[in-house]
Formats: sequence, C-alpha cells, structure tokens
Amino acid sequence: SKTGIAMKRILLLLLALGAVCSLNAKTRKCLYRVTVTGKRAECPVVIRDVPEWAQSAVVSLGGVHRIPSQLDRELGELVFVSGISGSQNFQVLYSSDPDKRVFKKRVHAQMWLKNPDKTLRAVGCASSEKNDMYHKLHHHGPAFESEYAAYRIYFDNKQTVDTYGKKRPQLELAETMWYPSDEQHPRGYGHDNLRVFGSVGVGTLKGWDAEKRKMVHITDFKRREARILADGPIRTVVEMRVEGWRYGGREITMTSRYILYAGHGDVQVENRIEGDFRGLVFTTGVMKMAESEVCKNDNVIAAFGRDFPENDTVKWERESVGLAVAVPQRQIVSQTDDKTSYLFQLTPDARGRIDYAFEMIWRKSEWLKDRSDTECVLGLMESVGAARTPVVVSRIRQF
Repeated sequence: SKTGIAMKRILLLLLALGAVCSLNAKTRKCLYRVTVTGKRAECPVVIRDVPEWAQSAVVSLGGVHRIPSQLDRELGELVFVSGISGSQNFQVLYSSDPDKRVFKKRVHAQMWLKNPDKTLRAVGCASSEKNDMYHKLHHHGPAFESEYAAYRIYFDNKQTVDTYGKKRPQLELAETMWYPSDEQHPRGYGHDNLRVFGSVGVGTLKGWDAEKRKMVHITDFKRREARILADGPIRTVVEMRVEGWRYGGREITMTSRYILYAGHGDVQVENRIEGDFRGLVFTTGVMKMAESEVCKNDNVIAAFGRDFPENDTVKWERESVGLAVAVPQRQIVSQTDDKTSYLFQLTPDARGRIDYAFEMIWRKSEWLKDRSDTECVLGLMESVGAARTPVVVSRIRQF
C-alpha cells in the first residue's frame, strides 16, 4: 500500500539521519592507569577529567573487555568497579552521542514524600526551613542500598544514619520500602537491624561539646535539603545539606555526601564545611550496642553487639550487628566516647573537608554464616580500612 511505502521511506530516512548523527559524533579515546595498594576486588574507580561535551563513555580493558560504567554528568564523573591488583590500564571512549546500553542495576536510592491522601510520591530533592520533614517523608528520609547493605538518613536535627541488613545479596528497598511485610520476612528479605536512638548510628558527622563531652545535634539552622544525585547502576550518591547552622559561635554550611558502590557494604562519606570553620571540632563514630565488644586502632573503631531492632521485643529477636568507621588519622584531635557512642573528634582540613568511610555487617547475612564473630569483626575492620586507601587514577595517553 502507499501508506506502507511511505512508512518505509520515513524509517529509512530516520535510519540515515541516525547514521549521519553517529558519524558526526564527537569522540575522544583516553588511556588511564589505576593504581592501588595490594589487591582490591570490585575497586571503585572515579575518573574526574570527563570532557564537558561527553554524553556517554565506554570503559574497556585492553579495548576489548567492556566494563559496566556510570557517567554522572552533573557531578562530572565517570565511575566503574573492577578487580585491580597493583595497577591496571583502562581505555575510555568518550562520545557526544547518548549511551544506548543498559547495565544491570546493582544499587538503588529512593525518597518518598507523603501526599495528603497518604499515597507516596517519589522525589529526588526535598527541603525545608524548619525541622518538619521527618514525618513528611516515608522512612523519614532518603534511603540507598547495594546488594549487601542498605542505609537511610533521618531528615531531622539528628541526621543520623540507620542500617538495614541483607540476608541475601539483592536489591529490595523498592519492594520492601524499608519495612518488609509479614509475607516478605520468611522469603529471605532483610530488614532494619538497629535502633539508633540519640546515638551517632554509624558514621554520622555531628557537632561536639568538649565541656559536656557529648554530641551536638543540628538544631539552629536556616535551611535543610536532601538530594539523590545519582541512582545507579554502579553507585548511589545521596546528599544532606544544612545551611546557616549556628554552631560553635559561627554560622556554617555543611554538605554531607554519602556514596555507595555496587558490590560494597561500605559507604564513602564526603563532608564539606563552608564558612569560618577554623578551630571547629566535629565528631563521628559508631553507636554503643547492648552486649557490645569494641575494637579500636589509630583511625578505625569497630563495634559488634546484640540488640532488638524495634521496640516490639515479642515480634522481633535480638540482632547481631557490626558497625565500623575509618577516619583520616591526621585530622583526629581526640577519641572521647559519650554515653551513646564510641567516637573520634575531628577537625576539617584546609579545604573544609572531613572524609571517611563507614560500614555495617549483619550476622544473618548468608555470606557470613561460616565465620566466627571475631572473624566478622576483623573482616569488617579490614574492609572499612581498605575503603579509605587511595585509588590513584592518572591519564597516561589521549588519542
């Protein structure tokens, strides 16, 4: 029919235009060397010299074996994970054409605003000038997960990090919405495994009152914001920002960025303090749990304890959880615990940064079932310490 012939012509024209567009695409090929200490499985690699015009990037080993990657345009970063021993070269082909490939999603982030009719609406950003967002958001703030762990950040004066353990390596927050149903529990889904109360939880950055030897929450501020900056397939980036925080006789802005990679339970935290931060001291660490044992070295605190994850001690049983944090040793000013938490006190570096890593493990995770408690804690300390070791990326060739 005439209609069929016309449709074929249009299709051929579109294909031809697509071919022309692809031929006109701007490209750049670069070779990068990534260097680590020892051997790292699923090592996170971040490339920061991404051309501004690039809309896609193909990462490969030797130009043959292609590696799933994620181009975070807003952040100007290309990321992937790969096993690296010593050093390894990777080839990257940047293109001005958008990426048509779809990789398996290995991480997930979500934030849900409650509508007046009690339905939920997914949002990537939420903000307020008052401390009124805790009850306006489902699971009280943003949540993010890899196959091995999930975390949420309370959108309130505490901004505490809370934890959710995985029984099997899988993504599940989109289904359980942090609160698994009675049907999901016996089917191998994980759940919230900690009651953080007024503690540091794991790896939350708080203010510090040296005289009273206790943490200071963020109570006096102008504006607070939560954003999901990246949502897979390789990493999630969730950001909490508080502007006009009156702390220590100053007014500062603190931006806390939480980064979780595929294949990891550890979270990279980047805190940026803006304003007059000279001499200000902050604190982070891990909460004290019932029946807890603690291990410390120069820059790592790890605790392993047993407690109920919920107030209902009939429905829930005590959970065995490990928590750890690894901080930059040169920024530690003291190591004073308070009633609720094992803590490091830290000062920002010259750029106003306090960067560190934290991690949670859960005794019910199937990949830990053959390990003793001691092996679990030592493995946790090693893992969170490795997360702080440098991954050096250098461009060695462009062609």
